[in-house]
Amino acid sequence: MPVSLDRRTRRDADLRKVGIEDFLKDDFPDLVARHGSLVAAGIVSLDAPPLAVEIGDHCWSFSADGDTLAASRGIADGALVVTFTEVDFSDWVQNQRSFNAMLTARSLRYRGGSERDVSVWDSLWLTLLEGWPTVDDGIGFVDRGGEPLDFGRVFTPDDDPADVAHFLREAGFLHLRDWVDPTAMVAVSRDIDRALPDYQEGDGRSWWATVADGSRRCVRLQEFVDRSPTTKAILLGERWDQLRRTLAGDDDLVQPSAEGRGLEALVKPLGVTVGASDVSFHRDCHFGRHAYGCSGAVVGIAVTASGAANGRLRVIAGSHRVLMPVEIAKTRPYLPVVAVSTEPGDLTVHLSCTLHESAPPVAEEHRVMYTGFGLAPREPGSAAGGRALSELRERISDILLEQSGAPSP
Repeated sequence: MPVSLDRRTRRDADLRKVGIEDFLKDDFPDLVARHGSLVAAGIVSLDAPPLAVEIGDHCWSFSADGDTLAASRGIADGALVVTFTEVDFSDWVQNQRSFNAMLTARSLRYRGGSERDVSVWDSLWLTLLEGWPTVDDGIGFVDRGGEPLDFGRVFTPDDDPADVAHFLREAGFLHLRDWVDPTAMVAVSRDIDRALPDYQEGDGRSWWATVADGSRRCVRLQEFVDRSPTTKAILLGERWDQLRRTLAGDDDLVQPSAEGRGLEALVKPLGVTVGASDVSFHRDCHFGRHAYGCSGAVVGIAVTASGAANGRLRVIAGSHRVLMPVEIAKTRPYLPVVAVSTEPGDLTVHLSCTLHESAPPVAEEHRVMYTGFGLAPREPGSAAGGRALSELRERISDILLEQSGAPSP
């Protein structure tokens, strides 16, 4: 059976301070009993070294022991060694922040291993916490009638909503047509042109990138819906609510506000040399908090056509069901990689825990908008952990500029 969209197993109200000794005594035995065999299988299949965790004077190693996961004092031979603060460890073992988030924020200290090893253990640890396997040789993709899925299928509003919802849960993505008037995209593109001069680097609502001639270009516009009446009309229309209901199936999806930061417009220019314009394979939950918020449905609206010449979305089918490490996805993916070429007005949908990337344009610029639907909230207010990861995401453009060594504008 396809996975449910609602994969939330943890609540912020249950967060507590967790030390390594308490974790090993109170949490680890039950996690190993339930998921240890999945972790061990992943260690063997992905050729992962042992993981050693240092926190002050405490040091423990995690490694495969037959068909399960074992913990032992000290640093195992050949281990990837990660040095945590007590706060970082507590966040990590409760899926508040991942290794990837700490790497991006430049707070992860490790030795004795490669970036691939870090990525593999990011996945293996989530396997331990959530039972989401890193490998599954028996994974299949079938429609409601049991026939193989056609990854190239394009769904329209006239298709059976149950077929659309099933495909999303089975493959982790969708390609949709005729849900938005394609002629409206001309007006939306003009709105982007009119809005661009209103954005300035460092304004906290845009991302910027350096292109081949050395100039800086605005590549992401937050709060764009407030500058585009055409876009707002799309989000408030009956067809858009039909889309929400179709994607939801038996789950409960809600739409963000049709104002403010509920939608962003992206401009993908040629020749980007520095910046977060075209992002390689990642999950939207890869910074952490998968178990608190997934899965949302992220919807892309093609303002211009997309394809091999000007870049397009690529997804790894089934990667919301099999926890392929990001660094392996970039180099040797072991699930189907699907490129989704779109016409103006087409929609793409991917789940927040599906691996996806934006391939860079090579001949002409590409424009797209992103919004989506989230699971109905279970807790009041906005959690501090969620806010922290959102703030980190907003800083990515600046972080990449700093890492490049280029002077700030």
